[in-house]
Amino acid sequence: MNYIITWFYRESADEASFYPQMGQKGDSALVHSIYMQIQVPFFHTFRRYNPEAGLLFFTNLQRDSLPRFLLETFDALRVKVITLPYTCRPPKDWYGAWQNQFYLYDILRDMEGRMQADDTVLVCDADCLCRSSLGPLFDETRKRGSALYEFITDRTVSINGITLPQMEAFYEACYGEPPRSPLAYYGGEFITLRGDKVSLINRAFRELWQFNLNRTSRNIPKLNEEAHVLSILAERLNLRNAIANRYVKRMWTSPQFNNVRPEDEHLAVWHLPYEKKRGLYRLFRLLEKQKGLGDEACFWKKAKAWTGVPAVSLVKRLRDRWTTLLMLFTK
Repeated sequence: MNYIITWFYRESADEASFYPQMGQKGDSALVHSIYMQIQVPFFHTFRRYNPEAGLLFFTNLQRDSLPRFLLETFDALRVKVITLPYTCRPPKDWYGAWQNQFYLYDILRDMEGRMQADDTVLVCDADCLCRSSLGPLFDETRKRGSALYEFITDRTVSINGITLPQMEAFYEACYGEPPRSPLAYYGGEFITLRGDKVSLINRAFRELWQFNLNRTSRNIPKLNEEAHVLSILAERLNLRNAIANRYVKRMWTSPQFNNVRPEDEHLAVWHLPYEKKRGLYRLFRLLEKQKGLGDEACFWKKAKAWTGVPAVSLVKRLRDRWTTLLMLFTK
C-alpha cells in the first residue's frame, strides 16, 4: 500500500503560535478556515493521479466538527479522517512560530501500526497540488527506504532559530560523535518513507526528543521545528538523499520573492506556501462549484494562471489583492 497523508492541528488560544504566511496566530478563525479550504484542491489532485493510494487526513478535531464541504469531499474521494491527540507538543513558549509541527511524529507513531514493512507513506503539506502519478516516487522509496526534500540554504543563515553548523554541534552533543558529513536541511513539507524506516524513526525520536527538551531552559540552540528533527534523524539513521527534489519544489510566488522556473510546472508536486489565501483559495472555489477537476487541460490552465506557475501575470497580482481583501472582510 502507498499512503498519502496531510494534516491539520487546531491550536487553542493557550498554545497558539504565529504563522507568518497567514499573518495570524494558530487559533484564529481565518487560519482554520483557510486550512480547511486548501484540503479540497490537495485531495482532489492527489486522488486524480493516485487512484489506488490510501488517502488519510490527520487532525485533533472530531470528524463531525469538520465543515460539510470537506466531509463531502472526503466521502467522494475516499479519504479517511483520523482524529489523533498531540502528545509530542513542546513546552509553552518553546518557539514563536509553528509549534504544531511536531504533530508529525504523532502521525508517524500512528502509521507504524497501520503499515507493513514494505508499505510507503508520503506526509505532505496541504498547500500542495499533485500534477502526475507518484508511482515512481513510491517505487524509489520502496527501494531506498526514504525520499527526502533537501532544501538548499546558506550554512550561515539561521533556519527558524538554528544554523546548520549549530545543528552539527547539537548532533555531536547528543550522540557523542560528529555527523559523517555536513548536515543538510530536509524540508518537512514532503517526506516519503518505507514502513520499516517509519519504525526506526519512531524509536530514534524518543532519545532525540528527550535530549532536545532538556535544552529548553538553557540558552543554547535547540531543534525548534519538525524539519530540524528530521534532518538530525536522517543523518543518524542513514536516510539522507535528495530524491524528492526530482518530484517537488517549494515554489515562492510572492512579489518580494519568486523562485519559480519554467521547468517547474512539470514537477509532480507543486508546493505553494504563498498561495494559501490566493491561488489555492480560488481553486477551492472552482472545485466546489464544479465538484471535481472536470476537464484536466482547462483545470490546469486555470491553476497555472491563478498560482503563478510558471509565471506571475499582472492580472494575477491584481486578483490576489482583491481575493485577500475579500477574504479578510468576509471572515
